[in-house]
Amino acid sequence: MPTAVHLELGTIAEDLAVTDKILLTVICSLFTLFLLSGWFHTLYIVTDKALKIRGGLFSWTIPLEEIEAITESKNPLSAPALSLDRLQITYGKSKFILISPKDKSLFLKQIKKIRPDVLIEGEISYLPKYGRERFFFAHQKR
Repeated sequence: MPTAVHLELGTIAEDLAVTDKILLTVICSLFTLFLLSGWFHTLYIVTDKALKIRGGLFSWTIPLEEIEAITESKNPLSAPALSLDRLQITYGKSKFILISPKDKSLFLKQIKKIRPDVLIEGEISYLPKYGRERFFFAHQKR
């Protein structure tokens, strides 16, 4: 006959000392803030020379001259993308990053405007997605 395991809320931390409970609370709070920072601080900036990506506490700068191809992707790998409707940007020597700008069409037009030789693979849907990502174009004066 199968045996059921029953845990009440608080059972795990019940035998901990007060200082250990405080430490556990601080660690859980920091982890929650880390996860929320990725949700509220995901953005992509296209300048004349680079694509700047920020996802939470992490940031990447990809020189536009290194971008080889942009492909539509549903890859679930961890990335600075808040949606599974993503673009895979291949750059450098077989490096890639996944992003999910809410307006793919505008993003691709800006990249093609600056780098017309970038290969855009597959049939990419140009319907805007309304997520929490922000997307900026920064034009530097020369």
